[in-house]
Amino acid sequence: MASPTLETPRLILRTIAPVDREAIVDLLSDKTAMEHMHYASWNDEQCQGWVDTALEIAEQSSPDGMTWIIERKDTREVIGYFGIGTSSDPTTDCDISFGYALARRHSNQGYMTEATRAVFAHEFDTLGVPQLSATCRAPNVASARVMEKAGMRRVNSDYGVDFEGNWSHRSHYRITRDEWRSQQ
Repeated sequence: MASPTLETPRLILRTIAPVDREAIVDLLSDKTAMEHMHYASWNDEQCQGWVDTALEIAEQSSPDGMTWIIERKDTREVIGYFGIGTSSDPTTDCDISFGYALARRHSNQGYMTEATRAVFAHEFDTLGVPQLSATCRAPNVASARVMEKAGMRRVNSDYGVDFEGNWSHRSHYRITRDEWRSQQ
């Protein structure tokens, strides 16, 4: 089932498609752009596998998440992705999390904050989710800034391990539906 297409003044967020493979693999393979993410240590096969998984999920009738491709409206260039999961426990409102990546040449132009706000509007106003959360490595100041500009608040920091066994200092962010609505 395709994710809904979201539009902002400068961006289109749409379902990932096979035509996006090269752009996303290039993004995930950019060691500088991915320096604060687990992708930095990945080889080409792992990057290709990530795209394969995202494409498979996009075809499911009830996916466990969504991957939007972030495309500039003016050039139709793929500049990044935004992925969001669904709660693994339907009785828990607090574990819907997301992640994103943006090509280096498009950073510091407000694109990721714009995309994040569009996804938040969809999640809170259309789907009615109660809360969203995300984590970034503490040195990733740019990602923290995006989350804060989108209205999130840092709830804590810790030193821990990610799902691939990488240890780092991490900052945890959260925003509730009520917080989102009060900011609009």
